[in-house]
Order: sequence, then structure tokens, then C-alpha cells
Amino acid sequence: MRRTKVRMLFASIAVLALMVGVGSAIAANGSGGKDLTQAAARISARTSFETAVAKNLDTTSAKLRAAVKAAAKANIAAQLAADTITADEGEILNDALVEGTAPAMRFATAEGVAKELGTTTAKLNAAFSSAAKAQATARVDKALKDAKITEAQATAMKAKIADSTFPGFGAGGQGHGPGGHDGHGRPGGGGMGFGPPPGAALPTDSSSSGAMPAVLALA
Repeated sequence: MRRTKVRMLFASIAVLALMVGVGSAIAANGSGGKDLTQAAARISARTSFETAVAKNLDTTSAKLRAAVKAAAKANIAAQLAADTITADEGEILNDALVEGTAPAMRFATAEGVAKELGTTTAKLNAAFSSAAKAQATARVDKALKDAKITEAQATAMKAKIADSTFPGFGAGGQGHGPGGHDGHGRPGGGGMGFGPPPGAALPTDSSSSGAMPAVLALA
């Protein structure tokens, strides 16, 4: 089990290094205009999502970010104490948090963040789920406004969104790597956590599979 975690850890670091390298290459050859536009859109969407989550929790985005980071550090410390990761691995993860090379949410737990914010895991997950649903609906409205879909399609998509349950804390990729958790505070799968931005994730309701993929393509 520990060896598997170590492989996942260094696979995550390799992916991060690759992403940095690709980004540098784009900047160097001057052909990354479209990529930068898309990156700006994703950052804007994440910022809006974060603001919505914070509002749902009756707090601020700054306090939410601080809570996630504190919970991430606490989780790393707990894993060190339990000897599930080595001191070197713990140092790598803590350095990644300080340097910002890895999102704190990758290493935090829903329980830890809720504790930092003085709320419950259920309320935290509900805040993320509600914000994700609202953002998905907004994307449909924008697609309709931009004439990418018809009124009938928008109505059908929003009905599916309304009837679906979106994941809570930690959603945004198919699995969250070492230290990551799914929307209910449980350990995530072996994925790297670099999936669609919050709000773009598929709802957990299996009945939504017909319309939701179209929502993912609206960005």
C-alpha cells in the first residue's frame, strides 16, 4: 500500500513538471495565445466558483483558501505521524503547498476543511455541490446566449442539472491522488485531479448521463 502511494506521489510530481514544461514551451514560441485565453477562462471560473462556495458557507474566499491549506498541512502531518509517507515525501508535499506548485485541495480532507471553518462535513459538501450546480446552470445560460444551443436544449439540460446531485468537496477530476478525497471526504482514486474545473464535473446521478456531457463541451 505504501509503495503504491509513493508511486502515485511521484507520478503526480512528474505530471506537474510536465505541465510546467509545456507551459514554458508555449510561452517561448509565442503560439500560446489561445491557450492563455482558455487558462484565463478557467481561472476566472474557479475564482467565481470559490466565491460561491464561500458565500454558501457564510465566509470569505480568503478564509476558505486558508482553511483548505491548513487542512492540507494537517493531513500531511497526520500521514507522517501514521508513517504512511516518509519524511522526504512530507517535505516535498509541504514545499509544494508553500510554492503553490500543487493545489492545497489535493491534500486536504473534507473533514479537515470543515473543522478549520467551524462547520460540518455535510455543510461543506453541500456548499460545494450547490456552487457546482449553479455554475453548470450558468454555463448553459451562456451557451444559449452565445447561440451555441437552442432554447429547447437549454431547458432540457437545466432540467437534468436541477434533478442531479453534484459532488461535494474535492470534485474536479476523476480521483485525487495521494491525500485526495472524493466529494464525501473518502479517499479518492488514482487519478491526478487535473480534470474539468469545479462546476464542470458530471453529477453523481446516473440518470443525468444523457444531457450532462453536452454541458462539459460548452466552455
